[in-house]
Amino acid sequence: MSTDIRNTIWHLAFQFKVSAKHAIRDRGLPLNGMHARMLSLIQHQERCTANQLATTTGRDKAQITRLLKELEDMGLLTRRLHPSDKRSQLLTLSTDGQALMATVEKAEHAVEAQMLKGLSQDEVASFLKLAEKMLNNLQGS
Repeated sequence: MSTDIRNTIWHLAFQFKVSAKHAIRDRGLPLNGMHARMLSLIQHQERCTANQLATTTGRDKAQITRLLKELEDMGLLTRRLHPSDKRSQLLTLSTDGQALMATVEKAEHAVEAQMLKGLSQDEVASFLKLAEKMLNNLQGS
């Protein structure tokens, strides 16, 4: 049974990622999956820093730095000095970044709606509860 669970979870995550990527690309947005993920995290995390993004995503700091530079070069991200830690910068979405994320979120919501089609609210709630337990198990909580 565990093989079925592993395969199902892997395929679900992979298919969601691919479907979201296609939905973003179909809307003509110039982003890859990690760009969209970074922008989403920055948008939803108050006083966001590169170190927080590295910790949250499990990616190395060099990769995060490259992604942030790309987003900044696209005009989607702004940086300012952290008021209490001069070695750090606070990240926020630019006006263009906010507008782009509104479109990305619509694309991702469409994929989510397709994925949840035919499921009851109770089924979704049960899945979320079980997935959270599994995630906590893997994270050692």
